Amino acid sequence: MSRFVHLTPARLTATVRRAGVGAPVYCFPVLPSHTLTYQWARELRRRGTREFVAVTFVLPDAEPVDVGHYGKPPERVTAAEAVATLRAMPDPRGFEVIVPRRVTAGEVRTVRPAPRLTGWRYLPGAHGRRPCACPGCLSRGEFGAARLRRRQGEGDDSWSYARVLAELRSDDPDEVYFAVGCLRGRGEVRDFAFLAEHPDPEVREVLAEVLAESYRGPAARALRERLAH
Repeated sequence: MSRFVHLTPARLTATVRRAGVGAPVYCFPVLPSHTLTYQWARELRRRGTREFVAVTFVLPDAEPVDVGHYGKPPERVTAAEAVATLRAMPDPRGFEVIVPRRVTAGEVRTVRPAPRLTGWRYLPGAHGRRPCACPGCLSRGEFGAARLRRRQGEGDDSWSYARVLAELRSDDPDEVYFAVGCLRGRGEVRDFAFLAEHPDPEVREVLAEVLAESYRGPAARALRERLAH
């Protein structure tokens, strides 16, 4: 049997336990890497629903499924082949498996709260990069859509350090998240150390990633330790 995980809004928990998951079922294999297995969690939360559950289920190895990157046509393979293909990839971020039929309640093994901070948002590897603001990628009414479209044409490479610091003090967590990614090793850690107390956990998480990638020295180490607790 091949094991997969599907993320669905928490309000559907009782329905899943009673009737399974309706077709088509978008899912990902359960891999040794927790981060890869639940890579879609943050992107799905960005679309409006805040609480998800992770539905783990099994399929016969010979079950036909589709596998591919979300931006490309999928390929029909067996469930076992889909697991093997994604397990062997050096970077399977952005890939998904699609089960064309309903997953029955009898195939569901566990229904648990999904991790809130795991995965990418906008696109794999997007920290500090502007998401595409075209209507196909960013639908009307989506959280932050109007702001991102207003910024269309404003290259973040042109942002002065003073502007980045100003954006870091915005009341909008999404503004702060974007600005943290624009730091890219500039300035002193003390300039943005106050973000360790930011109420949005995603802001604190991306700050930790930027610190690990772009800053060295005692101040950076101390701030990373604060963020880890």
